[in-house]
Amino acid sequence: MPEGTCLCGAAKVIVTGEPIAHLVCHCGDCRRWTGSVNYGVLVKHEQVTIEGDYVTFNLRKTQGKEGGWDRKSCAKCNGHLTATKADDQSVDDVCAAVICGTGEKQVPFAPKFHAMYPSRVKDVKDGLPKYANFPKDIGGSGEEVPE
Repeated sequence: MPEGTCLCGAAKVIVTGEPIAHLVCHCGDCRRWTGSVNYGVLVKHEQVTIEGDYVTFNLRKTQGKEGGWDRKSCAKCNGHLTATKADDQSVDDVCAAVICGTGEKQVPFAPKFHAMYPSRVKDVKDGLPKYANFPKDIGGSGEEVPE
């Protein structure tokens, strides 16, 4: 059961069960939110618990649009915690920096693919599959793009 905290330790994320996938997301929203590509761990929403105070922000909703991701950050230090798929609340993207690492209750980060690769800022030649959006088995088109 991986778990970890935000930067200041006031908010804690606990994940139960196996992740759906570890990934690297290159979309503009993730890059603006993290300051880089997003190293994420997709898990079922019901497998995620956040203890402590947090705030939620959804860029699409502030633009009067549907969908997007409800991005949760610590209310005290603004450290990123998770993002929940807003349209159906089925999937959470847990920030790998929170639950992955070498800590006692952390897991190694092992990405299986790159998502939203056409939005990349820099080419990544690591041999992992690159998708236009996401693999089919997790709701994407499954369209692969060249490395």
